[in-house]
Amino acid sequence: MELAFSAEFKTELIFVEKTTDVLKHLPKESFLIVDSCFENSSWLENFENVFVFEGELQKDFQHFEVAVEWLTNMKADRNSVVAGIGGGAVTDFAGFLASVFNRGTRLILVPTTVLSATDSAIGGKTGLNYVAKNILGSFYPAEKVVVATEFFESLSNDMILSGKVEMIKVAMLRGGKLAELVEQGKSLVKRECMEEAIKDKYFFVRNDLTDRKGTRMYLNWGHTFGHAIERCYGIPHGMAVATGMILVQKYMKNMISEVYDPDMLKELFRIHGIELDSGLYLEKKKWLEFIKYDKKREKKEISMVYLKKKGYPDKIKRSIE
Repeated sequence: MELAFSAEFKTELIFVEKTTDVLKHLPKESFLIVDSCFENSSWLENFENVFVFEGELQKDFQHFEVAVEWLTNMKADRNSVVAGIGGGAVTDFAGFLASVFNRGTRLILVPTTVLSATDSAIGGKTGLNYVAKNILGSFYPAEKVVVATEFFESLSNDMILSGKVEMIKVAMLRGGKLAELVEQGKSLVKRECMEEAIKDKYFFVRNDLTDRKGTRMYLNWGHTFGHAIERCYGIPHGMAVATGMILVQKYMKNMISEVYDPDMLKELFRIHGIELDSGLYLEKKKWLEFIKYDKKREKKEISMVYLKKKGYPDKIKRSIE
């Protein structure tokens, strides 16, 4: 006997210009998980329930327990709205919290970086760090994702570049309209390009929400090496993933003939202002120890994604011994 189950999730994607425009999409009684950089923002005065979050350093089980206690004490229930306002660490944390509190409460995400708007807030992955990055998590798409482009005006150059990395990655995996814009060196940090990046990600996620069928795994291009480098050296996530993308292309080029040229990929990054020194990590070996903690590991093997050619990703299993 076989019992089939399915869960229906729908995410409404909303673009607005001003940060204050976000308010109309958040119920006043929402429980806000807010990045600490917005702690003193005037628009927070509209809300009574605010949990200030310090980002990646607090994305752990200890702070998760504190947040659960906060929701419980504030008498949140299954119909309450948890709203995450911040970058990827905030959307990961708020998403995980909403997915397990009362076995699932309502979730709205307000990504405030280009990277979180085109990646972590889209597709339902949540996460907490424990030994390795995002080793705890769930799949729980938000009912709304509200993108206020004004947030991007105050981002540092490094944060803008990290967002561009994600957009370039998903564009080359899909090989569609956005890939053409990337190759032409067009400006990526604008609504049209971000919507295309979100559509490209949705292509890989829509029929593989829980990452079991193989298509969603292609989005991990660069992450096997990138997460290890990020964890070991503390460099920004986007830069780590970009480095991982180039390193895996170099690695595969030594093994098979049909591989997108790593030097061409490096040049694409350079055109968009992303300068990388992947050779530095070929000399250093310490980061390789962190690969064994990767959540894509299956016993003594790990699946690594690489790009055969534009629009044609593939994956290969390698021993991590």
